[in-house]
Amino acid sequence: MRFLRFGKKHAPDVPDQPIVSPTQQETNPSAQALKELVVYGTSDGTRCRQVRAMLEKHGYTFQDARIDDDLSTRSWLQRTTGDDALPKVFVGSQCYGGFEDLQVLVFDGTLPRLLRGEADTERTDEAVTLLRKEMSVTALATLLRRGEILTIKESGMEMDAWAEPLANPPLVYYEGMPHPIVELEGIVEQIVTRLKAGDIEISWKEDD
Repeated sequence: MRFLRFGKKHAPDVPDQPIVSPTQQETNPSAQALKELVVYGTSDGTRCRQVRAMLEKHGYTFQDARIDDDLSTRSWLQRTTGDDALPKVFVGSQCYGGFEDLQVLVFDGTLPRLLRGEADTERTDEAVTLLRKEMSVTALATLLRRGEILTIKESGMEMDAWAEPLANPPLVYYEGMPHPIVELEGIVEQIVTRLKAGDIEISWKEDD
């Protein structure tokens, strides 16, 4: 059965550019040759902490823009990206999503190319294949956020699940109903639990 898809504050006078770190340019001479990597987030948000930890673990230099009380930058991010979820990761003036999206960029080697200004931003088949095999909550949520469609089979019936993070408002569709995008990880946890219990089977749409 297929359902229809239905740090530093950002300067208000330059709303089309993420902030730049003068300190980074002074301490790292090669930084001027790279695009600026900026993480917009809060001080205590779980995903925000995870993004910072992941970048630090892999040795990336980035601008840590904490915007807990910065309503101006929050408003700009919502207008620019289509939703108000944090964190938001920018390379230059382009937003590449949040924690799950950045995880894929780091995993498949795309992030260094983006920082060097190279044009190839396509996800690799190998990275997607590995994520599909993993079948973890993080892997499934990452793929759904990146546009993959999950088919859930139960008792001879089929139903699709997918996410629309750039919709207004951002949504995830599950069991034929739209849900706020913030519920994505919880929904994926349900799917993984049902899968492990043998109640359902799942496959990615283009695999059919």
